[in-house]
Amino acid sequence: MGASEKDSEQGQGEQDGPPAPLDLIDFYRRWPEFRPMVEALASHSGLSALERQTVQWLMELADRVSEHDVEPGQRG
Repeated sequence: MGASEKDSEQGQGEQDGPPAPLDLIDFYRRWPEFRPMVEALASHSGLSALERQTVQWLMELADRVSEHDVEPGQRG
């Protein structure tokens, strides 16, 4: 596999953004890195009002997740 194929698989090299998260926990821990891109997406003129509102709700959800929520063994 060539370097460009590997970069593409990992989400790297696409518009100079950060590499793709490894999993949901990695995404959570790197949320401050991804949030500006999601904000830009939410303001994209090509989205319908419902799509824009859905992205806003997803941002609010991600903002409310805490380390306590992602620690193993914390489920009751």
